[in-house]
Amino acid sequence: MRRNEASRLDVELTVFDTIEQIAQGDIRTKIKDMLGAFMFSGDNIDKKVKVLSGGEKTRLAMLKLLLQPVNLLILDEPTNHLDIKTKDILKDALLAFDGTLILVSHDRDFLDGLATKVFEFGNKRVREHFEDINGFLRNKKLENLKEIERTAKA
Repeated sequence: MRRNEASRLDVELTVFDTIEQIAQGDIRTKIKDMLGAFMFSGDNIDKKVKVLSGGEKTRLAMLKLLLQPVNLLILDEPTNHLDIKTKDILKDALLAFDGTLILVSHDRDFLDGLATKVFEFGNKRVREHFEDINGFLRNKKLENLKEIERTAKA
């Protein structure tokens, strides 16, 4: 998402109107289904953006972003401040995304199944690893991504 995409939402629009504005083609007939997949249903779709919680705004901004005609998403720590259910919804949406996805994250569970290649930044160089996140950690003999930071500082 562009930096703080949730804060760029039009606070005077409803949840439904926010998505209806950008939905094109056949997707227009599935707006309520898509909103439901992002945990907006019933009367919630008629709420104004200005009364949504931070997590709700983040979910709405992500859905809006995923519906825009782009073929590249760069997400920097997209799971920060998300609960487990919302992380799962986001992961499912990203798995369905038909484009290139660049993720910067320390969330191993979130990256599992999303990352097919890992780029390791450290010591003024970038190393490319042609494996998923679990293969990367296995080959590095690390238990989690936080250990990378410790070994880089040593």
